[in-house]
Amino acid sequence: MISKTLIDFKDVIEKIHEAQKSTIMPLAEYRNKNSTAKLPSKSRGLYWLWCKTDFQNISFGPTKNGSAHVPLDVLINTRTGLEHVCKEEHEGFVMVYNGMGGFKTWGNKSTYGLRARINQECVSNNIKTGTLNIESRGFNREDWMVSLFNFEDKKNDSILRSLDPNLDKDKIYVDLANTLEVLWRLHYGMPIFCRY
Repeated sequence: MISKTLIDFKDVIEKIHEAQKSTIMPLAEYRNKNSTAKLPSKSRGLYWLWCKTDFQNISFGPTKNGSAHVPLDVLINTRTGLEHVCKEEHEGFVMVYNGMGGFKTWGNKSTYGLRARINQECVSNNIKTGTLNIESRGFNREDWMVSLFNFEDKKNDSILRSLDPNLDKDKIYVDLANTLEVLWRLHYGMPIFCRY
């Protein structure tokens, strides 16, 4: 763990939640060719996907055998109506997924960051990658929004500093990104499309 001092994780999670809400944008806007201005490649952190599609009235189509793609139909059928499914909403969009993405340390061969991970949720033909595969499944991009908490954004430094007063972002990401992802789910509910 980063610090031996007691960390108020509830406070940190609530601050992260408020910060990510200020970044909500249409997925179509995020995916346009200028998305690097919104989120540079060398980024890491947490992300959330929001949707306004009525999943009860659509067909998800078959999932490839052996695919790591999220089985949306199974999750809808087994989780709808459960008490602790996330109920966060924004302008008619419901929070359906959250995750983390980034790198441990950025090096010459590193090409994988938060932006790449979010893009994988949109289009990924890799059967080993866990993904919603939004566009490949035929969903309308206009029915989706994305928000994020970028560890590299200086406006988030004060929140991260509460986890590590020395602000070692490599260490924060490696030691705590997964913990923050899970704690957010414990506090706000499990997004319906998160498998674990």
